[in-house]
Amino acid sequence: MHWSLAIAEEIVKRRKVNKHVVATGITPSGDIHVGNLREIIIGDTVHSALVDMGVDARLIYVGDTFDPLRRRYTFLPTEYETHVGKPLSEIPDPYGCHSSYADHFLQPFLDSLDKMGIEIEIFKADELYKSGLYADEIKEAILRRDDLERILKEVSGRQMPGDWSPFSPLCDACGRITSAIVKDYDMAKEEVSYECECGNTGVASFKGGGKLAWRVDWAARWKILGVTIEPFGKDHAAPGGSFDSGKRISTEIYNYEAPYPIPFEHILLKTKEEGTKAKIASMSSSRGTNIPVHTILETVPPEILKHVISRVKPDKHIAFNPSLPLLNLIDEYEREIGEIGHGVAGKIPFRHLLTLVQVARGDFPKLLEVTKRSGYAVSETEEELKELQKKARYAENWLRVYAPPSLKFELQEELPMQELQSLSSGQKVALTLMAREVEGGTNLSASEWHDKIYELATAANIETKEIFQGIYMALLKKPSGPRAGWLLASLDAEFLGKRFEAAGSEIKS
Repeated sequence: MHWSLAIAEEIVKRRKVNKHVVATGITPSGDIHVGNLREIIIGDTVHSALVDMGVDARLIYVGDTFDPLRRRYTFLPTEYETHVGKPLSEIPDPYGCHSSYADHFLQPFLDSLDKMGIEIEIFKADELYKSGLYADEIKEAILRRDDLERILKEVSGRQMPGDWSPFSPLCDACGRITSAIVKDYDMAKEEVSYECECGNTGVASFKGGGKLAWRVDWAARWKILGVTIEPFGKDHAAPGGSFDSGKRISTEIYNYEAPYPIPFEHILLKTKEEGTKAKIASMSSSRGTNIPVHTILETVPPEILKHVISRVKPDKHIAFNPSLPLLNLIDEYEREIGEIGHGVAGKIPFRHLLTLVQVARGDFPKLLEVTKRSGYAVSETEEELKELQKKARYAENWLRVYAPPSLKFELQEELPMQELQSLSSGQKVALTLMAREVEGGTNLSASEWHDKIYELATAANIETKEIFQGIYMALLKKPSGPRAGWLLASLDAEFLGKRFEAAGSEIKS
């Protein structure tokens, strides 16, 4: 049983409601990255399990666009120092291509969810506040300020300052939502009076003139949107953390049962250069130690990214290494779950496609040629060609960005004479025998080459690894390379015959 089904069954058993709402949410303070995606994938997977069980369920996402800019992050220009403390939705896009700072980082992520086939209802926090949906919850929070202060102290041990308010006004002079103090309130007019550190005094409406403090906001949102299930990082689930206080606030202030929690471990970014020790780091938008979702989706198909996350139970951490370990997971997916792509694209293993695109070197007609030569029938319909082009782009981008040097190669146009001098007489014999195999212009299939290589190693009285080394040296100018059968099958028989014949002759001389 998949972990999502077990969770879904437990939810239905424990939470007696007619309709479920699975909520997720992220603050778009920077690139929304693979680590952030775990919350969405968990929510989507549990939502799908509920629907498969016949449960009426929705999946929603709240972009925390009304959160303030906490500091000027390293990727921001110096002038953004003046925007610290302002809501992300009210700050200009630092790159000038979206209507706001929040939208610049949020929209590529939403586009990525579309690519992954995740159907989700989108809410933006600034729009929720400005629409007035929070007005009643803001009133309740202000009227019960003392109860909220008591709950926060009992749960977290924090003593709130004497001028603390659960509502943070948005100053209409400096634009900050972090520096004004509530001095009075008028429930009939649904507004507060405030004084700001900038010296301004003013009035802030409950409808977009400010926002609730984080722990209060979270509980209020549950009631406003009818949330019954929510995945969140394990840090929020720590004793005395935001979920503990949220449960108390939801129950005691808003008279609403807190959602079923799904705490999860984080995704760590693991990188390793050949010959060095692996480095592991927490993913962070603000520090730049991350891989944006829209970036990784340029290098691997969306079903792979979903598989990487959904295969692991929420309570287990994921060490995400986009290099060779990710390629191994692609192998696993194609072997155990299904094809990537439709038509001939789906038939070609991703690892083999890495060989084909390196032989073709960006020339699509040549890619078609080597694909057919490898034994794959291409119908050349428009749809099939598009599918092959799309999968080839993934392979090319992954090779360029994440592939270790050991997987990269370049087919040598000229015979690498200097390198071939190091080969033994046995390797010479094996290469000459290989040239004989393609006399007449007919190449072997990948599996036939695989078997033939072992046979020729015996005939030349050398170890199998030596014949492999000779093949790679003659073709790639390096002692190792991709799976030899696939490589040889993708190449022209006449080329192979001439190359191996010349390699044997060069060694003789």
